[in-house]
Amino acid sequence: MKISVVIPTFNRAELLRHSLNSLVNQSIDKASFEVIVVDDGGSDNSKQVCNDFEPLINIRYIWQIDAGFRPGKARSVGIVAAEGEYILLIDSGIILSHSALEKHLKRHQASTINKVVIGYVYGFKSDEDAVNNALTNISSHDVDSAIKAMQDAQLYDNRQWQYDELGKNLAMWPAPFDIFWTAHVSAKRSELIRVGLFDESFNSWGGEDVDLGIRLFNNNNKYELGDDIYSVHWPHFEESADTEAENSAAIAAVIKLNEKYNSWQTSFYMKKLNDELYSLNKVIKFLGQ
Repeated sequence: MKISVVIPTFNRAELLRHSLNSLVNQSIDKASFEVIVVDDGGSDNSKQVCNDFEPLINIRYIWQIDAGFRPGKARSVGIVAAEGEYILLIDSGIILSHSALEKHLKRHQASTINKVVIGYVYGFKSDEDAVNNALTNISSHDVDSAIKAMQDAQLYDNRQWQYDELGKNLAMWPAPFDIFWTAHVSAKRSELIRVGLFDESFNSWGGEDVDLGIRLFNNNNKYELGDDIYSVHWPHFEESADTEAENSAAIAAVIKLNEKYNSWQTSFYMKKLNDELYSLNKVIKFLGQ
């Protein structure tokens, strides 16, 4: 088993189905990867969805009791259960391009050092109506067509502006962990375990992914942008769509991160650059000089 795809879910069976459709059509041998779905206490038919895919891919379904918002715990459970040397973390509703797993594997296997590979997510944090319009009459069975539609509509990864301003060589960024978002990212399983997996005290929206990213960074994992490893964020209502609540949660998360690590990078989290508060690497670039 070369790579394990870990997907947490909670009452999002149809989004999960979209993600699994894209995994059926991967370019690598099906014997070389597995999919682990960890249900964070959901009550819909996600288990049946996984059962439907058993003849098509190597898939396991794990259910954990509903004890509140625990996607970090769900991902940790999946990582521990995994048998692959590398872990690809995606969210329910992320559909992967045909060559995504193959490209993640090649980047890791070609390196003599441990890597974190950040995948590219079209439509992430984009206007939902615009994404819906772009994907009209497109199926999650044909991800390459979906990617072309997103490119034509210019619905890029919402980190694209950072890549444009700061460059694509994440090794030159002072704090690449700030874009360690578990929507689409891979790392070595042993490294994820070595740094302690997800901190389960992050039990509200945001923070738990960047927290793990900081520990991987501190343990000398090299960050690399996989801007040719495409995926699409399938449109759906976001539970965190309340902008004010999301901003409050984000502020609480970065305060907690700085208190936990107290590093020179995290100390810049609450410093503003004009009206931008959370583009950490840009703030460091301009204020840290």
